Amino acid sequence: MLSRSSEYAIRALTYLAQRQRDGRHVLARDMAEELGIPAPFLGKVLQPLVTRGLLHSQRGRSGGFRLDRPAGHIRLVEIVETQETLTPANTCLLGQKACDEQNVCPLHELWTGIAGSFHTRLRATSLQDLVEFAARNPGCAYPFQPDLARAAQATAPIPLRDGRAVSA
Repeated sequence: MLSRSSEYAIRALTYLAQRQRDGRHVLARDMAEELGIPAPFLGKVLQPLVTRGLLHSQRGRSGGFRLDRPAGHIRLVEIVETQETLTPANTCLLGQKACDEQNVCPLHELWTGIAGSFHTRLRATSLQDLVEFAARNPGCAYPFQPDLARAAQATAPIPLRDGRAVSA
């Protein structure tokens, strides 16, 4: 339902929201590496977020990116709209050229409801909601790619009953 650019933008901002306690900037290449996103692509994704005032960027030695507003004041719909145009459910799931109230397909009513609900959820959900969800759910690897989260867990020392630890 969302483009890859929107997915990466939400993941990158969630990452920043989880780490931005001191207002420091984070380098795009460091973010890209940790999130498993190609660095050149992430750089392109981040620029419209700066233009729209969701991110602050700074060049130089202590440069990088940081959130320009508190995570609770950034809605997912704002992030997505920097990457793509959100339109009502006007794309037919069954491939009809015209799929509207005059030319309905068998899934038109269902899809219109789902798409409307999805857009409502994007407007209601903030970055802070994603951060809090991840904090409440220890099994949640978001915003990291599952493979990267598993790799990090695999290299973490395994505690033994006697208090020692061994590497996996």
